[in-house]
Amino acid sequence: FHSLDRFDEKDNVSNCIQLKTSVIKGIKNQLIDQFPVIEPWLNQIMPKKDPVKIVRCHEHIEILTVNGELLFFRQREGIFYPTLRLLHKCKF
Repeated sequence: FHSLDRFDEKDNVSNCIQLKTSVIKGIKNQLIDQFPVIEPWLNQIMPKKDPVKIVRCHEHIEILTVNGELLFFRQREGIFYPTLRLLHKCKF
């Protein structure tokens, strides 16, 4: 049952990249296009001064993190999906 194995950072993460401000703006615009109701929450979810990183995993999965908190994920260059924790926290 490989699909039920726990996520292990050293086995599943290929690299982690801190994003530049211009890339963060592009991602914020993409999130607003995908989820228009997120706009009032966006500065709370992704404060300007906090480091935003993309964690790249196997199978072309990317996880968007802010201060180590997992917020969104996507496969390849597809749409972003919010994590359940973020949905419960913000209730948008």
